Amino acid sequence: MDLATPTEASIIKRCIKGDRKSQYILYNKYKVYLYGLCLRYAKNQEEAQDMLQEGFYLILRDIKNFSGKSSLKTWISRVMVNSCLMHIRKYRKIEFQSIEEEQLENLNVAEDIFQKMDRANAVIHLIQKLPISYQTVFNLRAMEGYSFKEIAKQLNIKEATLRSHYLRARKLLQTFLGKELKNNE
Repeated sequence: MDLATPTEASIIKRCIKGDRKSQYILYNKYKVYLYGLCLRYAKNQEEAQDMLQEGFYLILRDIKNFSGKSSLKTWISRVMVNSCLMHIRKYRKIEFQSIEEEQLENLNVAEDIFQKMDRANAVIHLIQKLPISYQTVFNLRAMEGYSFKEIAKQLNIKEATLRSHYLRARKLLQTFLGKELKNNE
């Protein structure tokens, strides 16, 4: 290791003291990863950028609470997910209601999505097309690995409702992907 390269522990200590250079180093180290996380919760790139900015503010504000019991990346991810959920609650309403199958079939998915974007971006784009309740539950369960019990507590929703929304989100994504793959054969 280069002796001029600061360790993660020293960066954290300096960030706690408000050192701008260390905050910048921390931001640069995790910005791409965290932006990708935000994209999964956002409806577009602009909203993801807003979520990233809001979340990173909370990370820097609360880094003094980082205990070291988990990795810094894990802690930062949890703070960012919580920030994304706060953003959604503030600017969009998550409604867990019955969605009829015909409503799901009418969601518009561009035919040439796989031609215009690489597959990872295409999947993120398809996740963004989900109804907000499906998108949120899918991200928390499939992408972040939260249990249904943890999600129920965080969103104040019954586990059975979450399971239903998660299964429908998966089914809808499979339908989207199936249509796109069939269109591009």
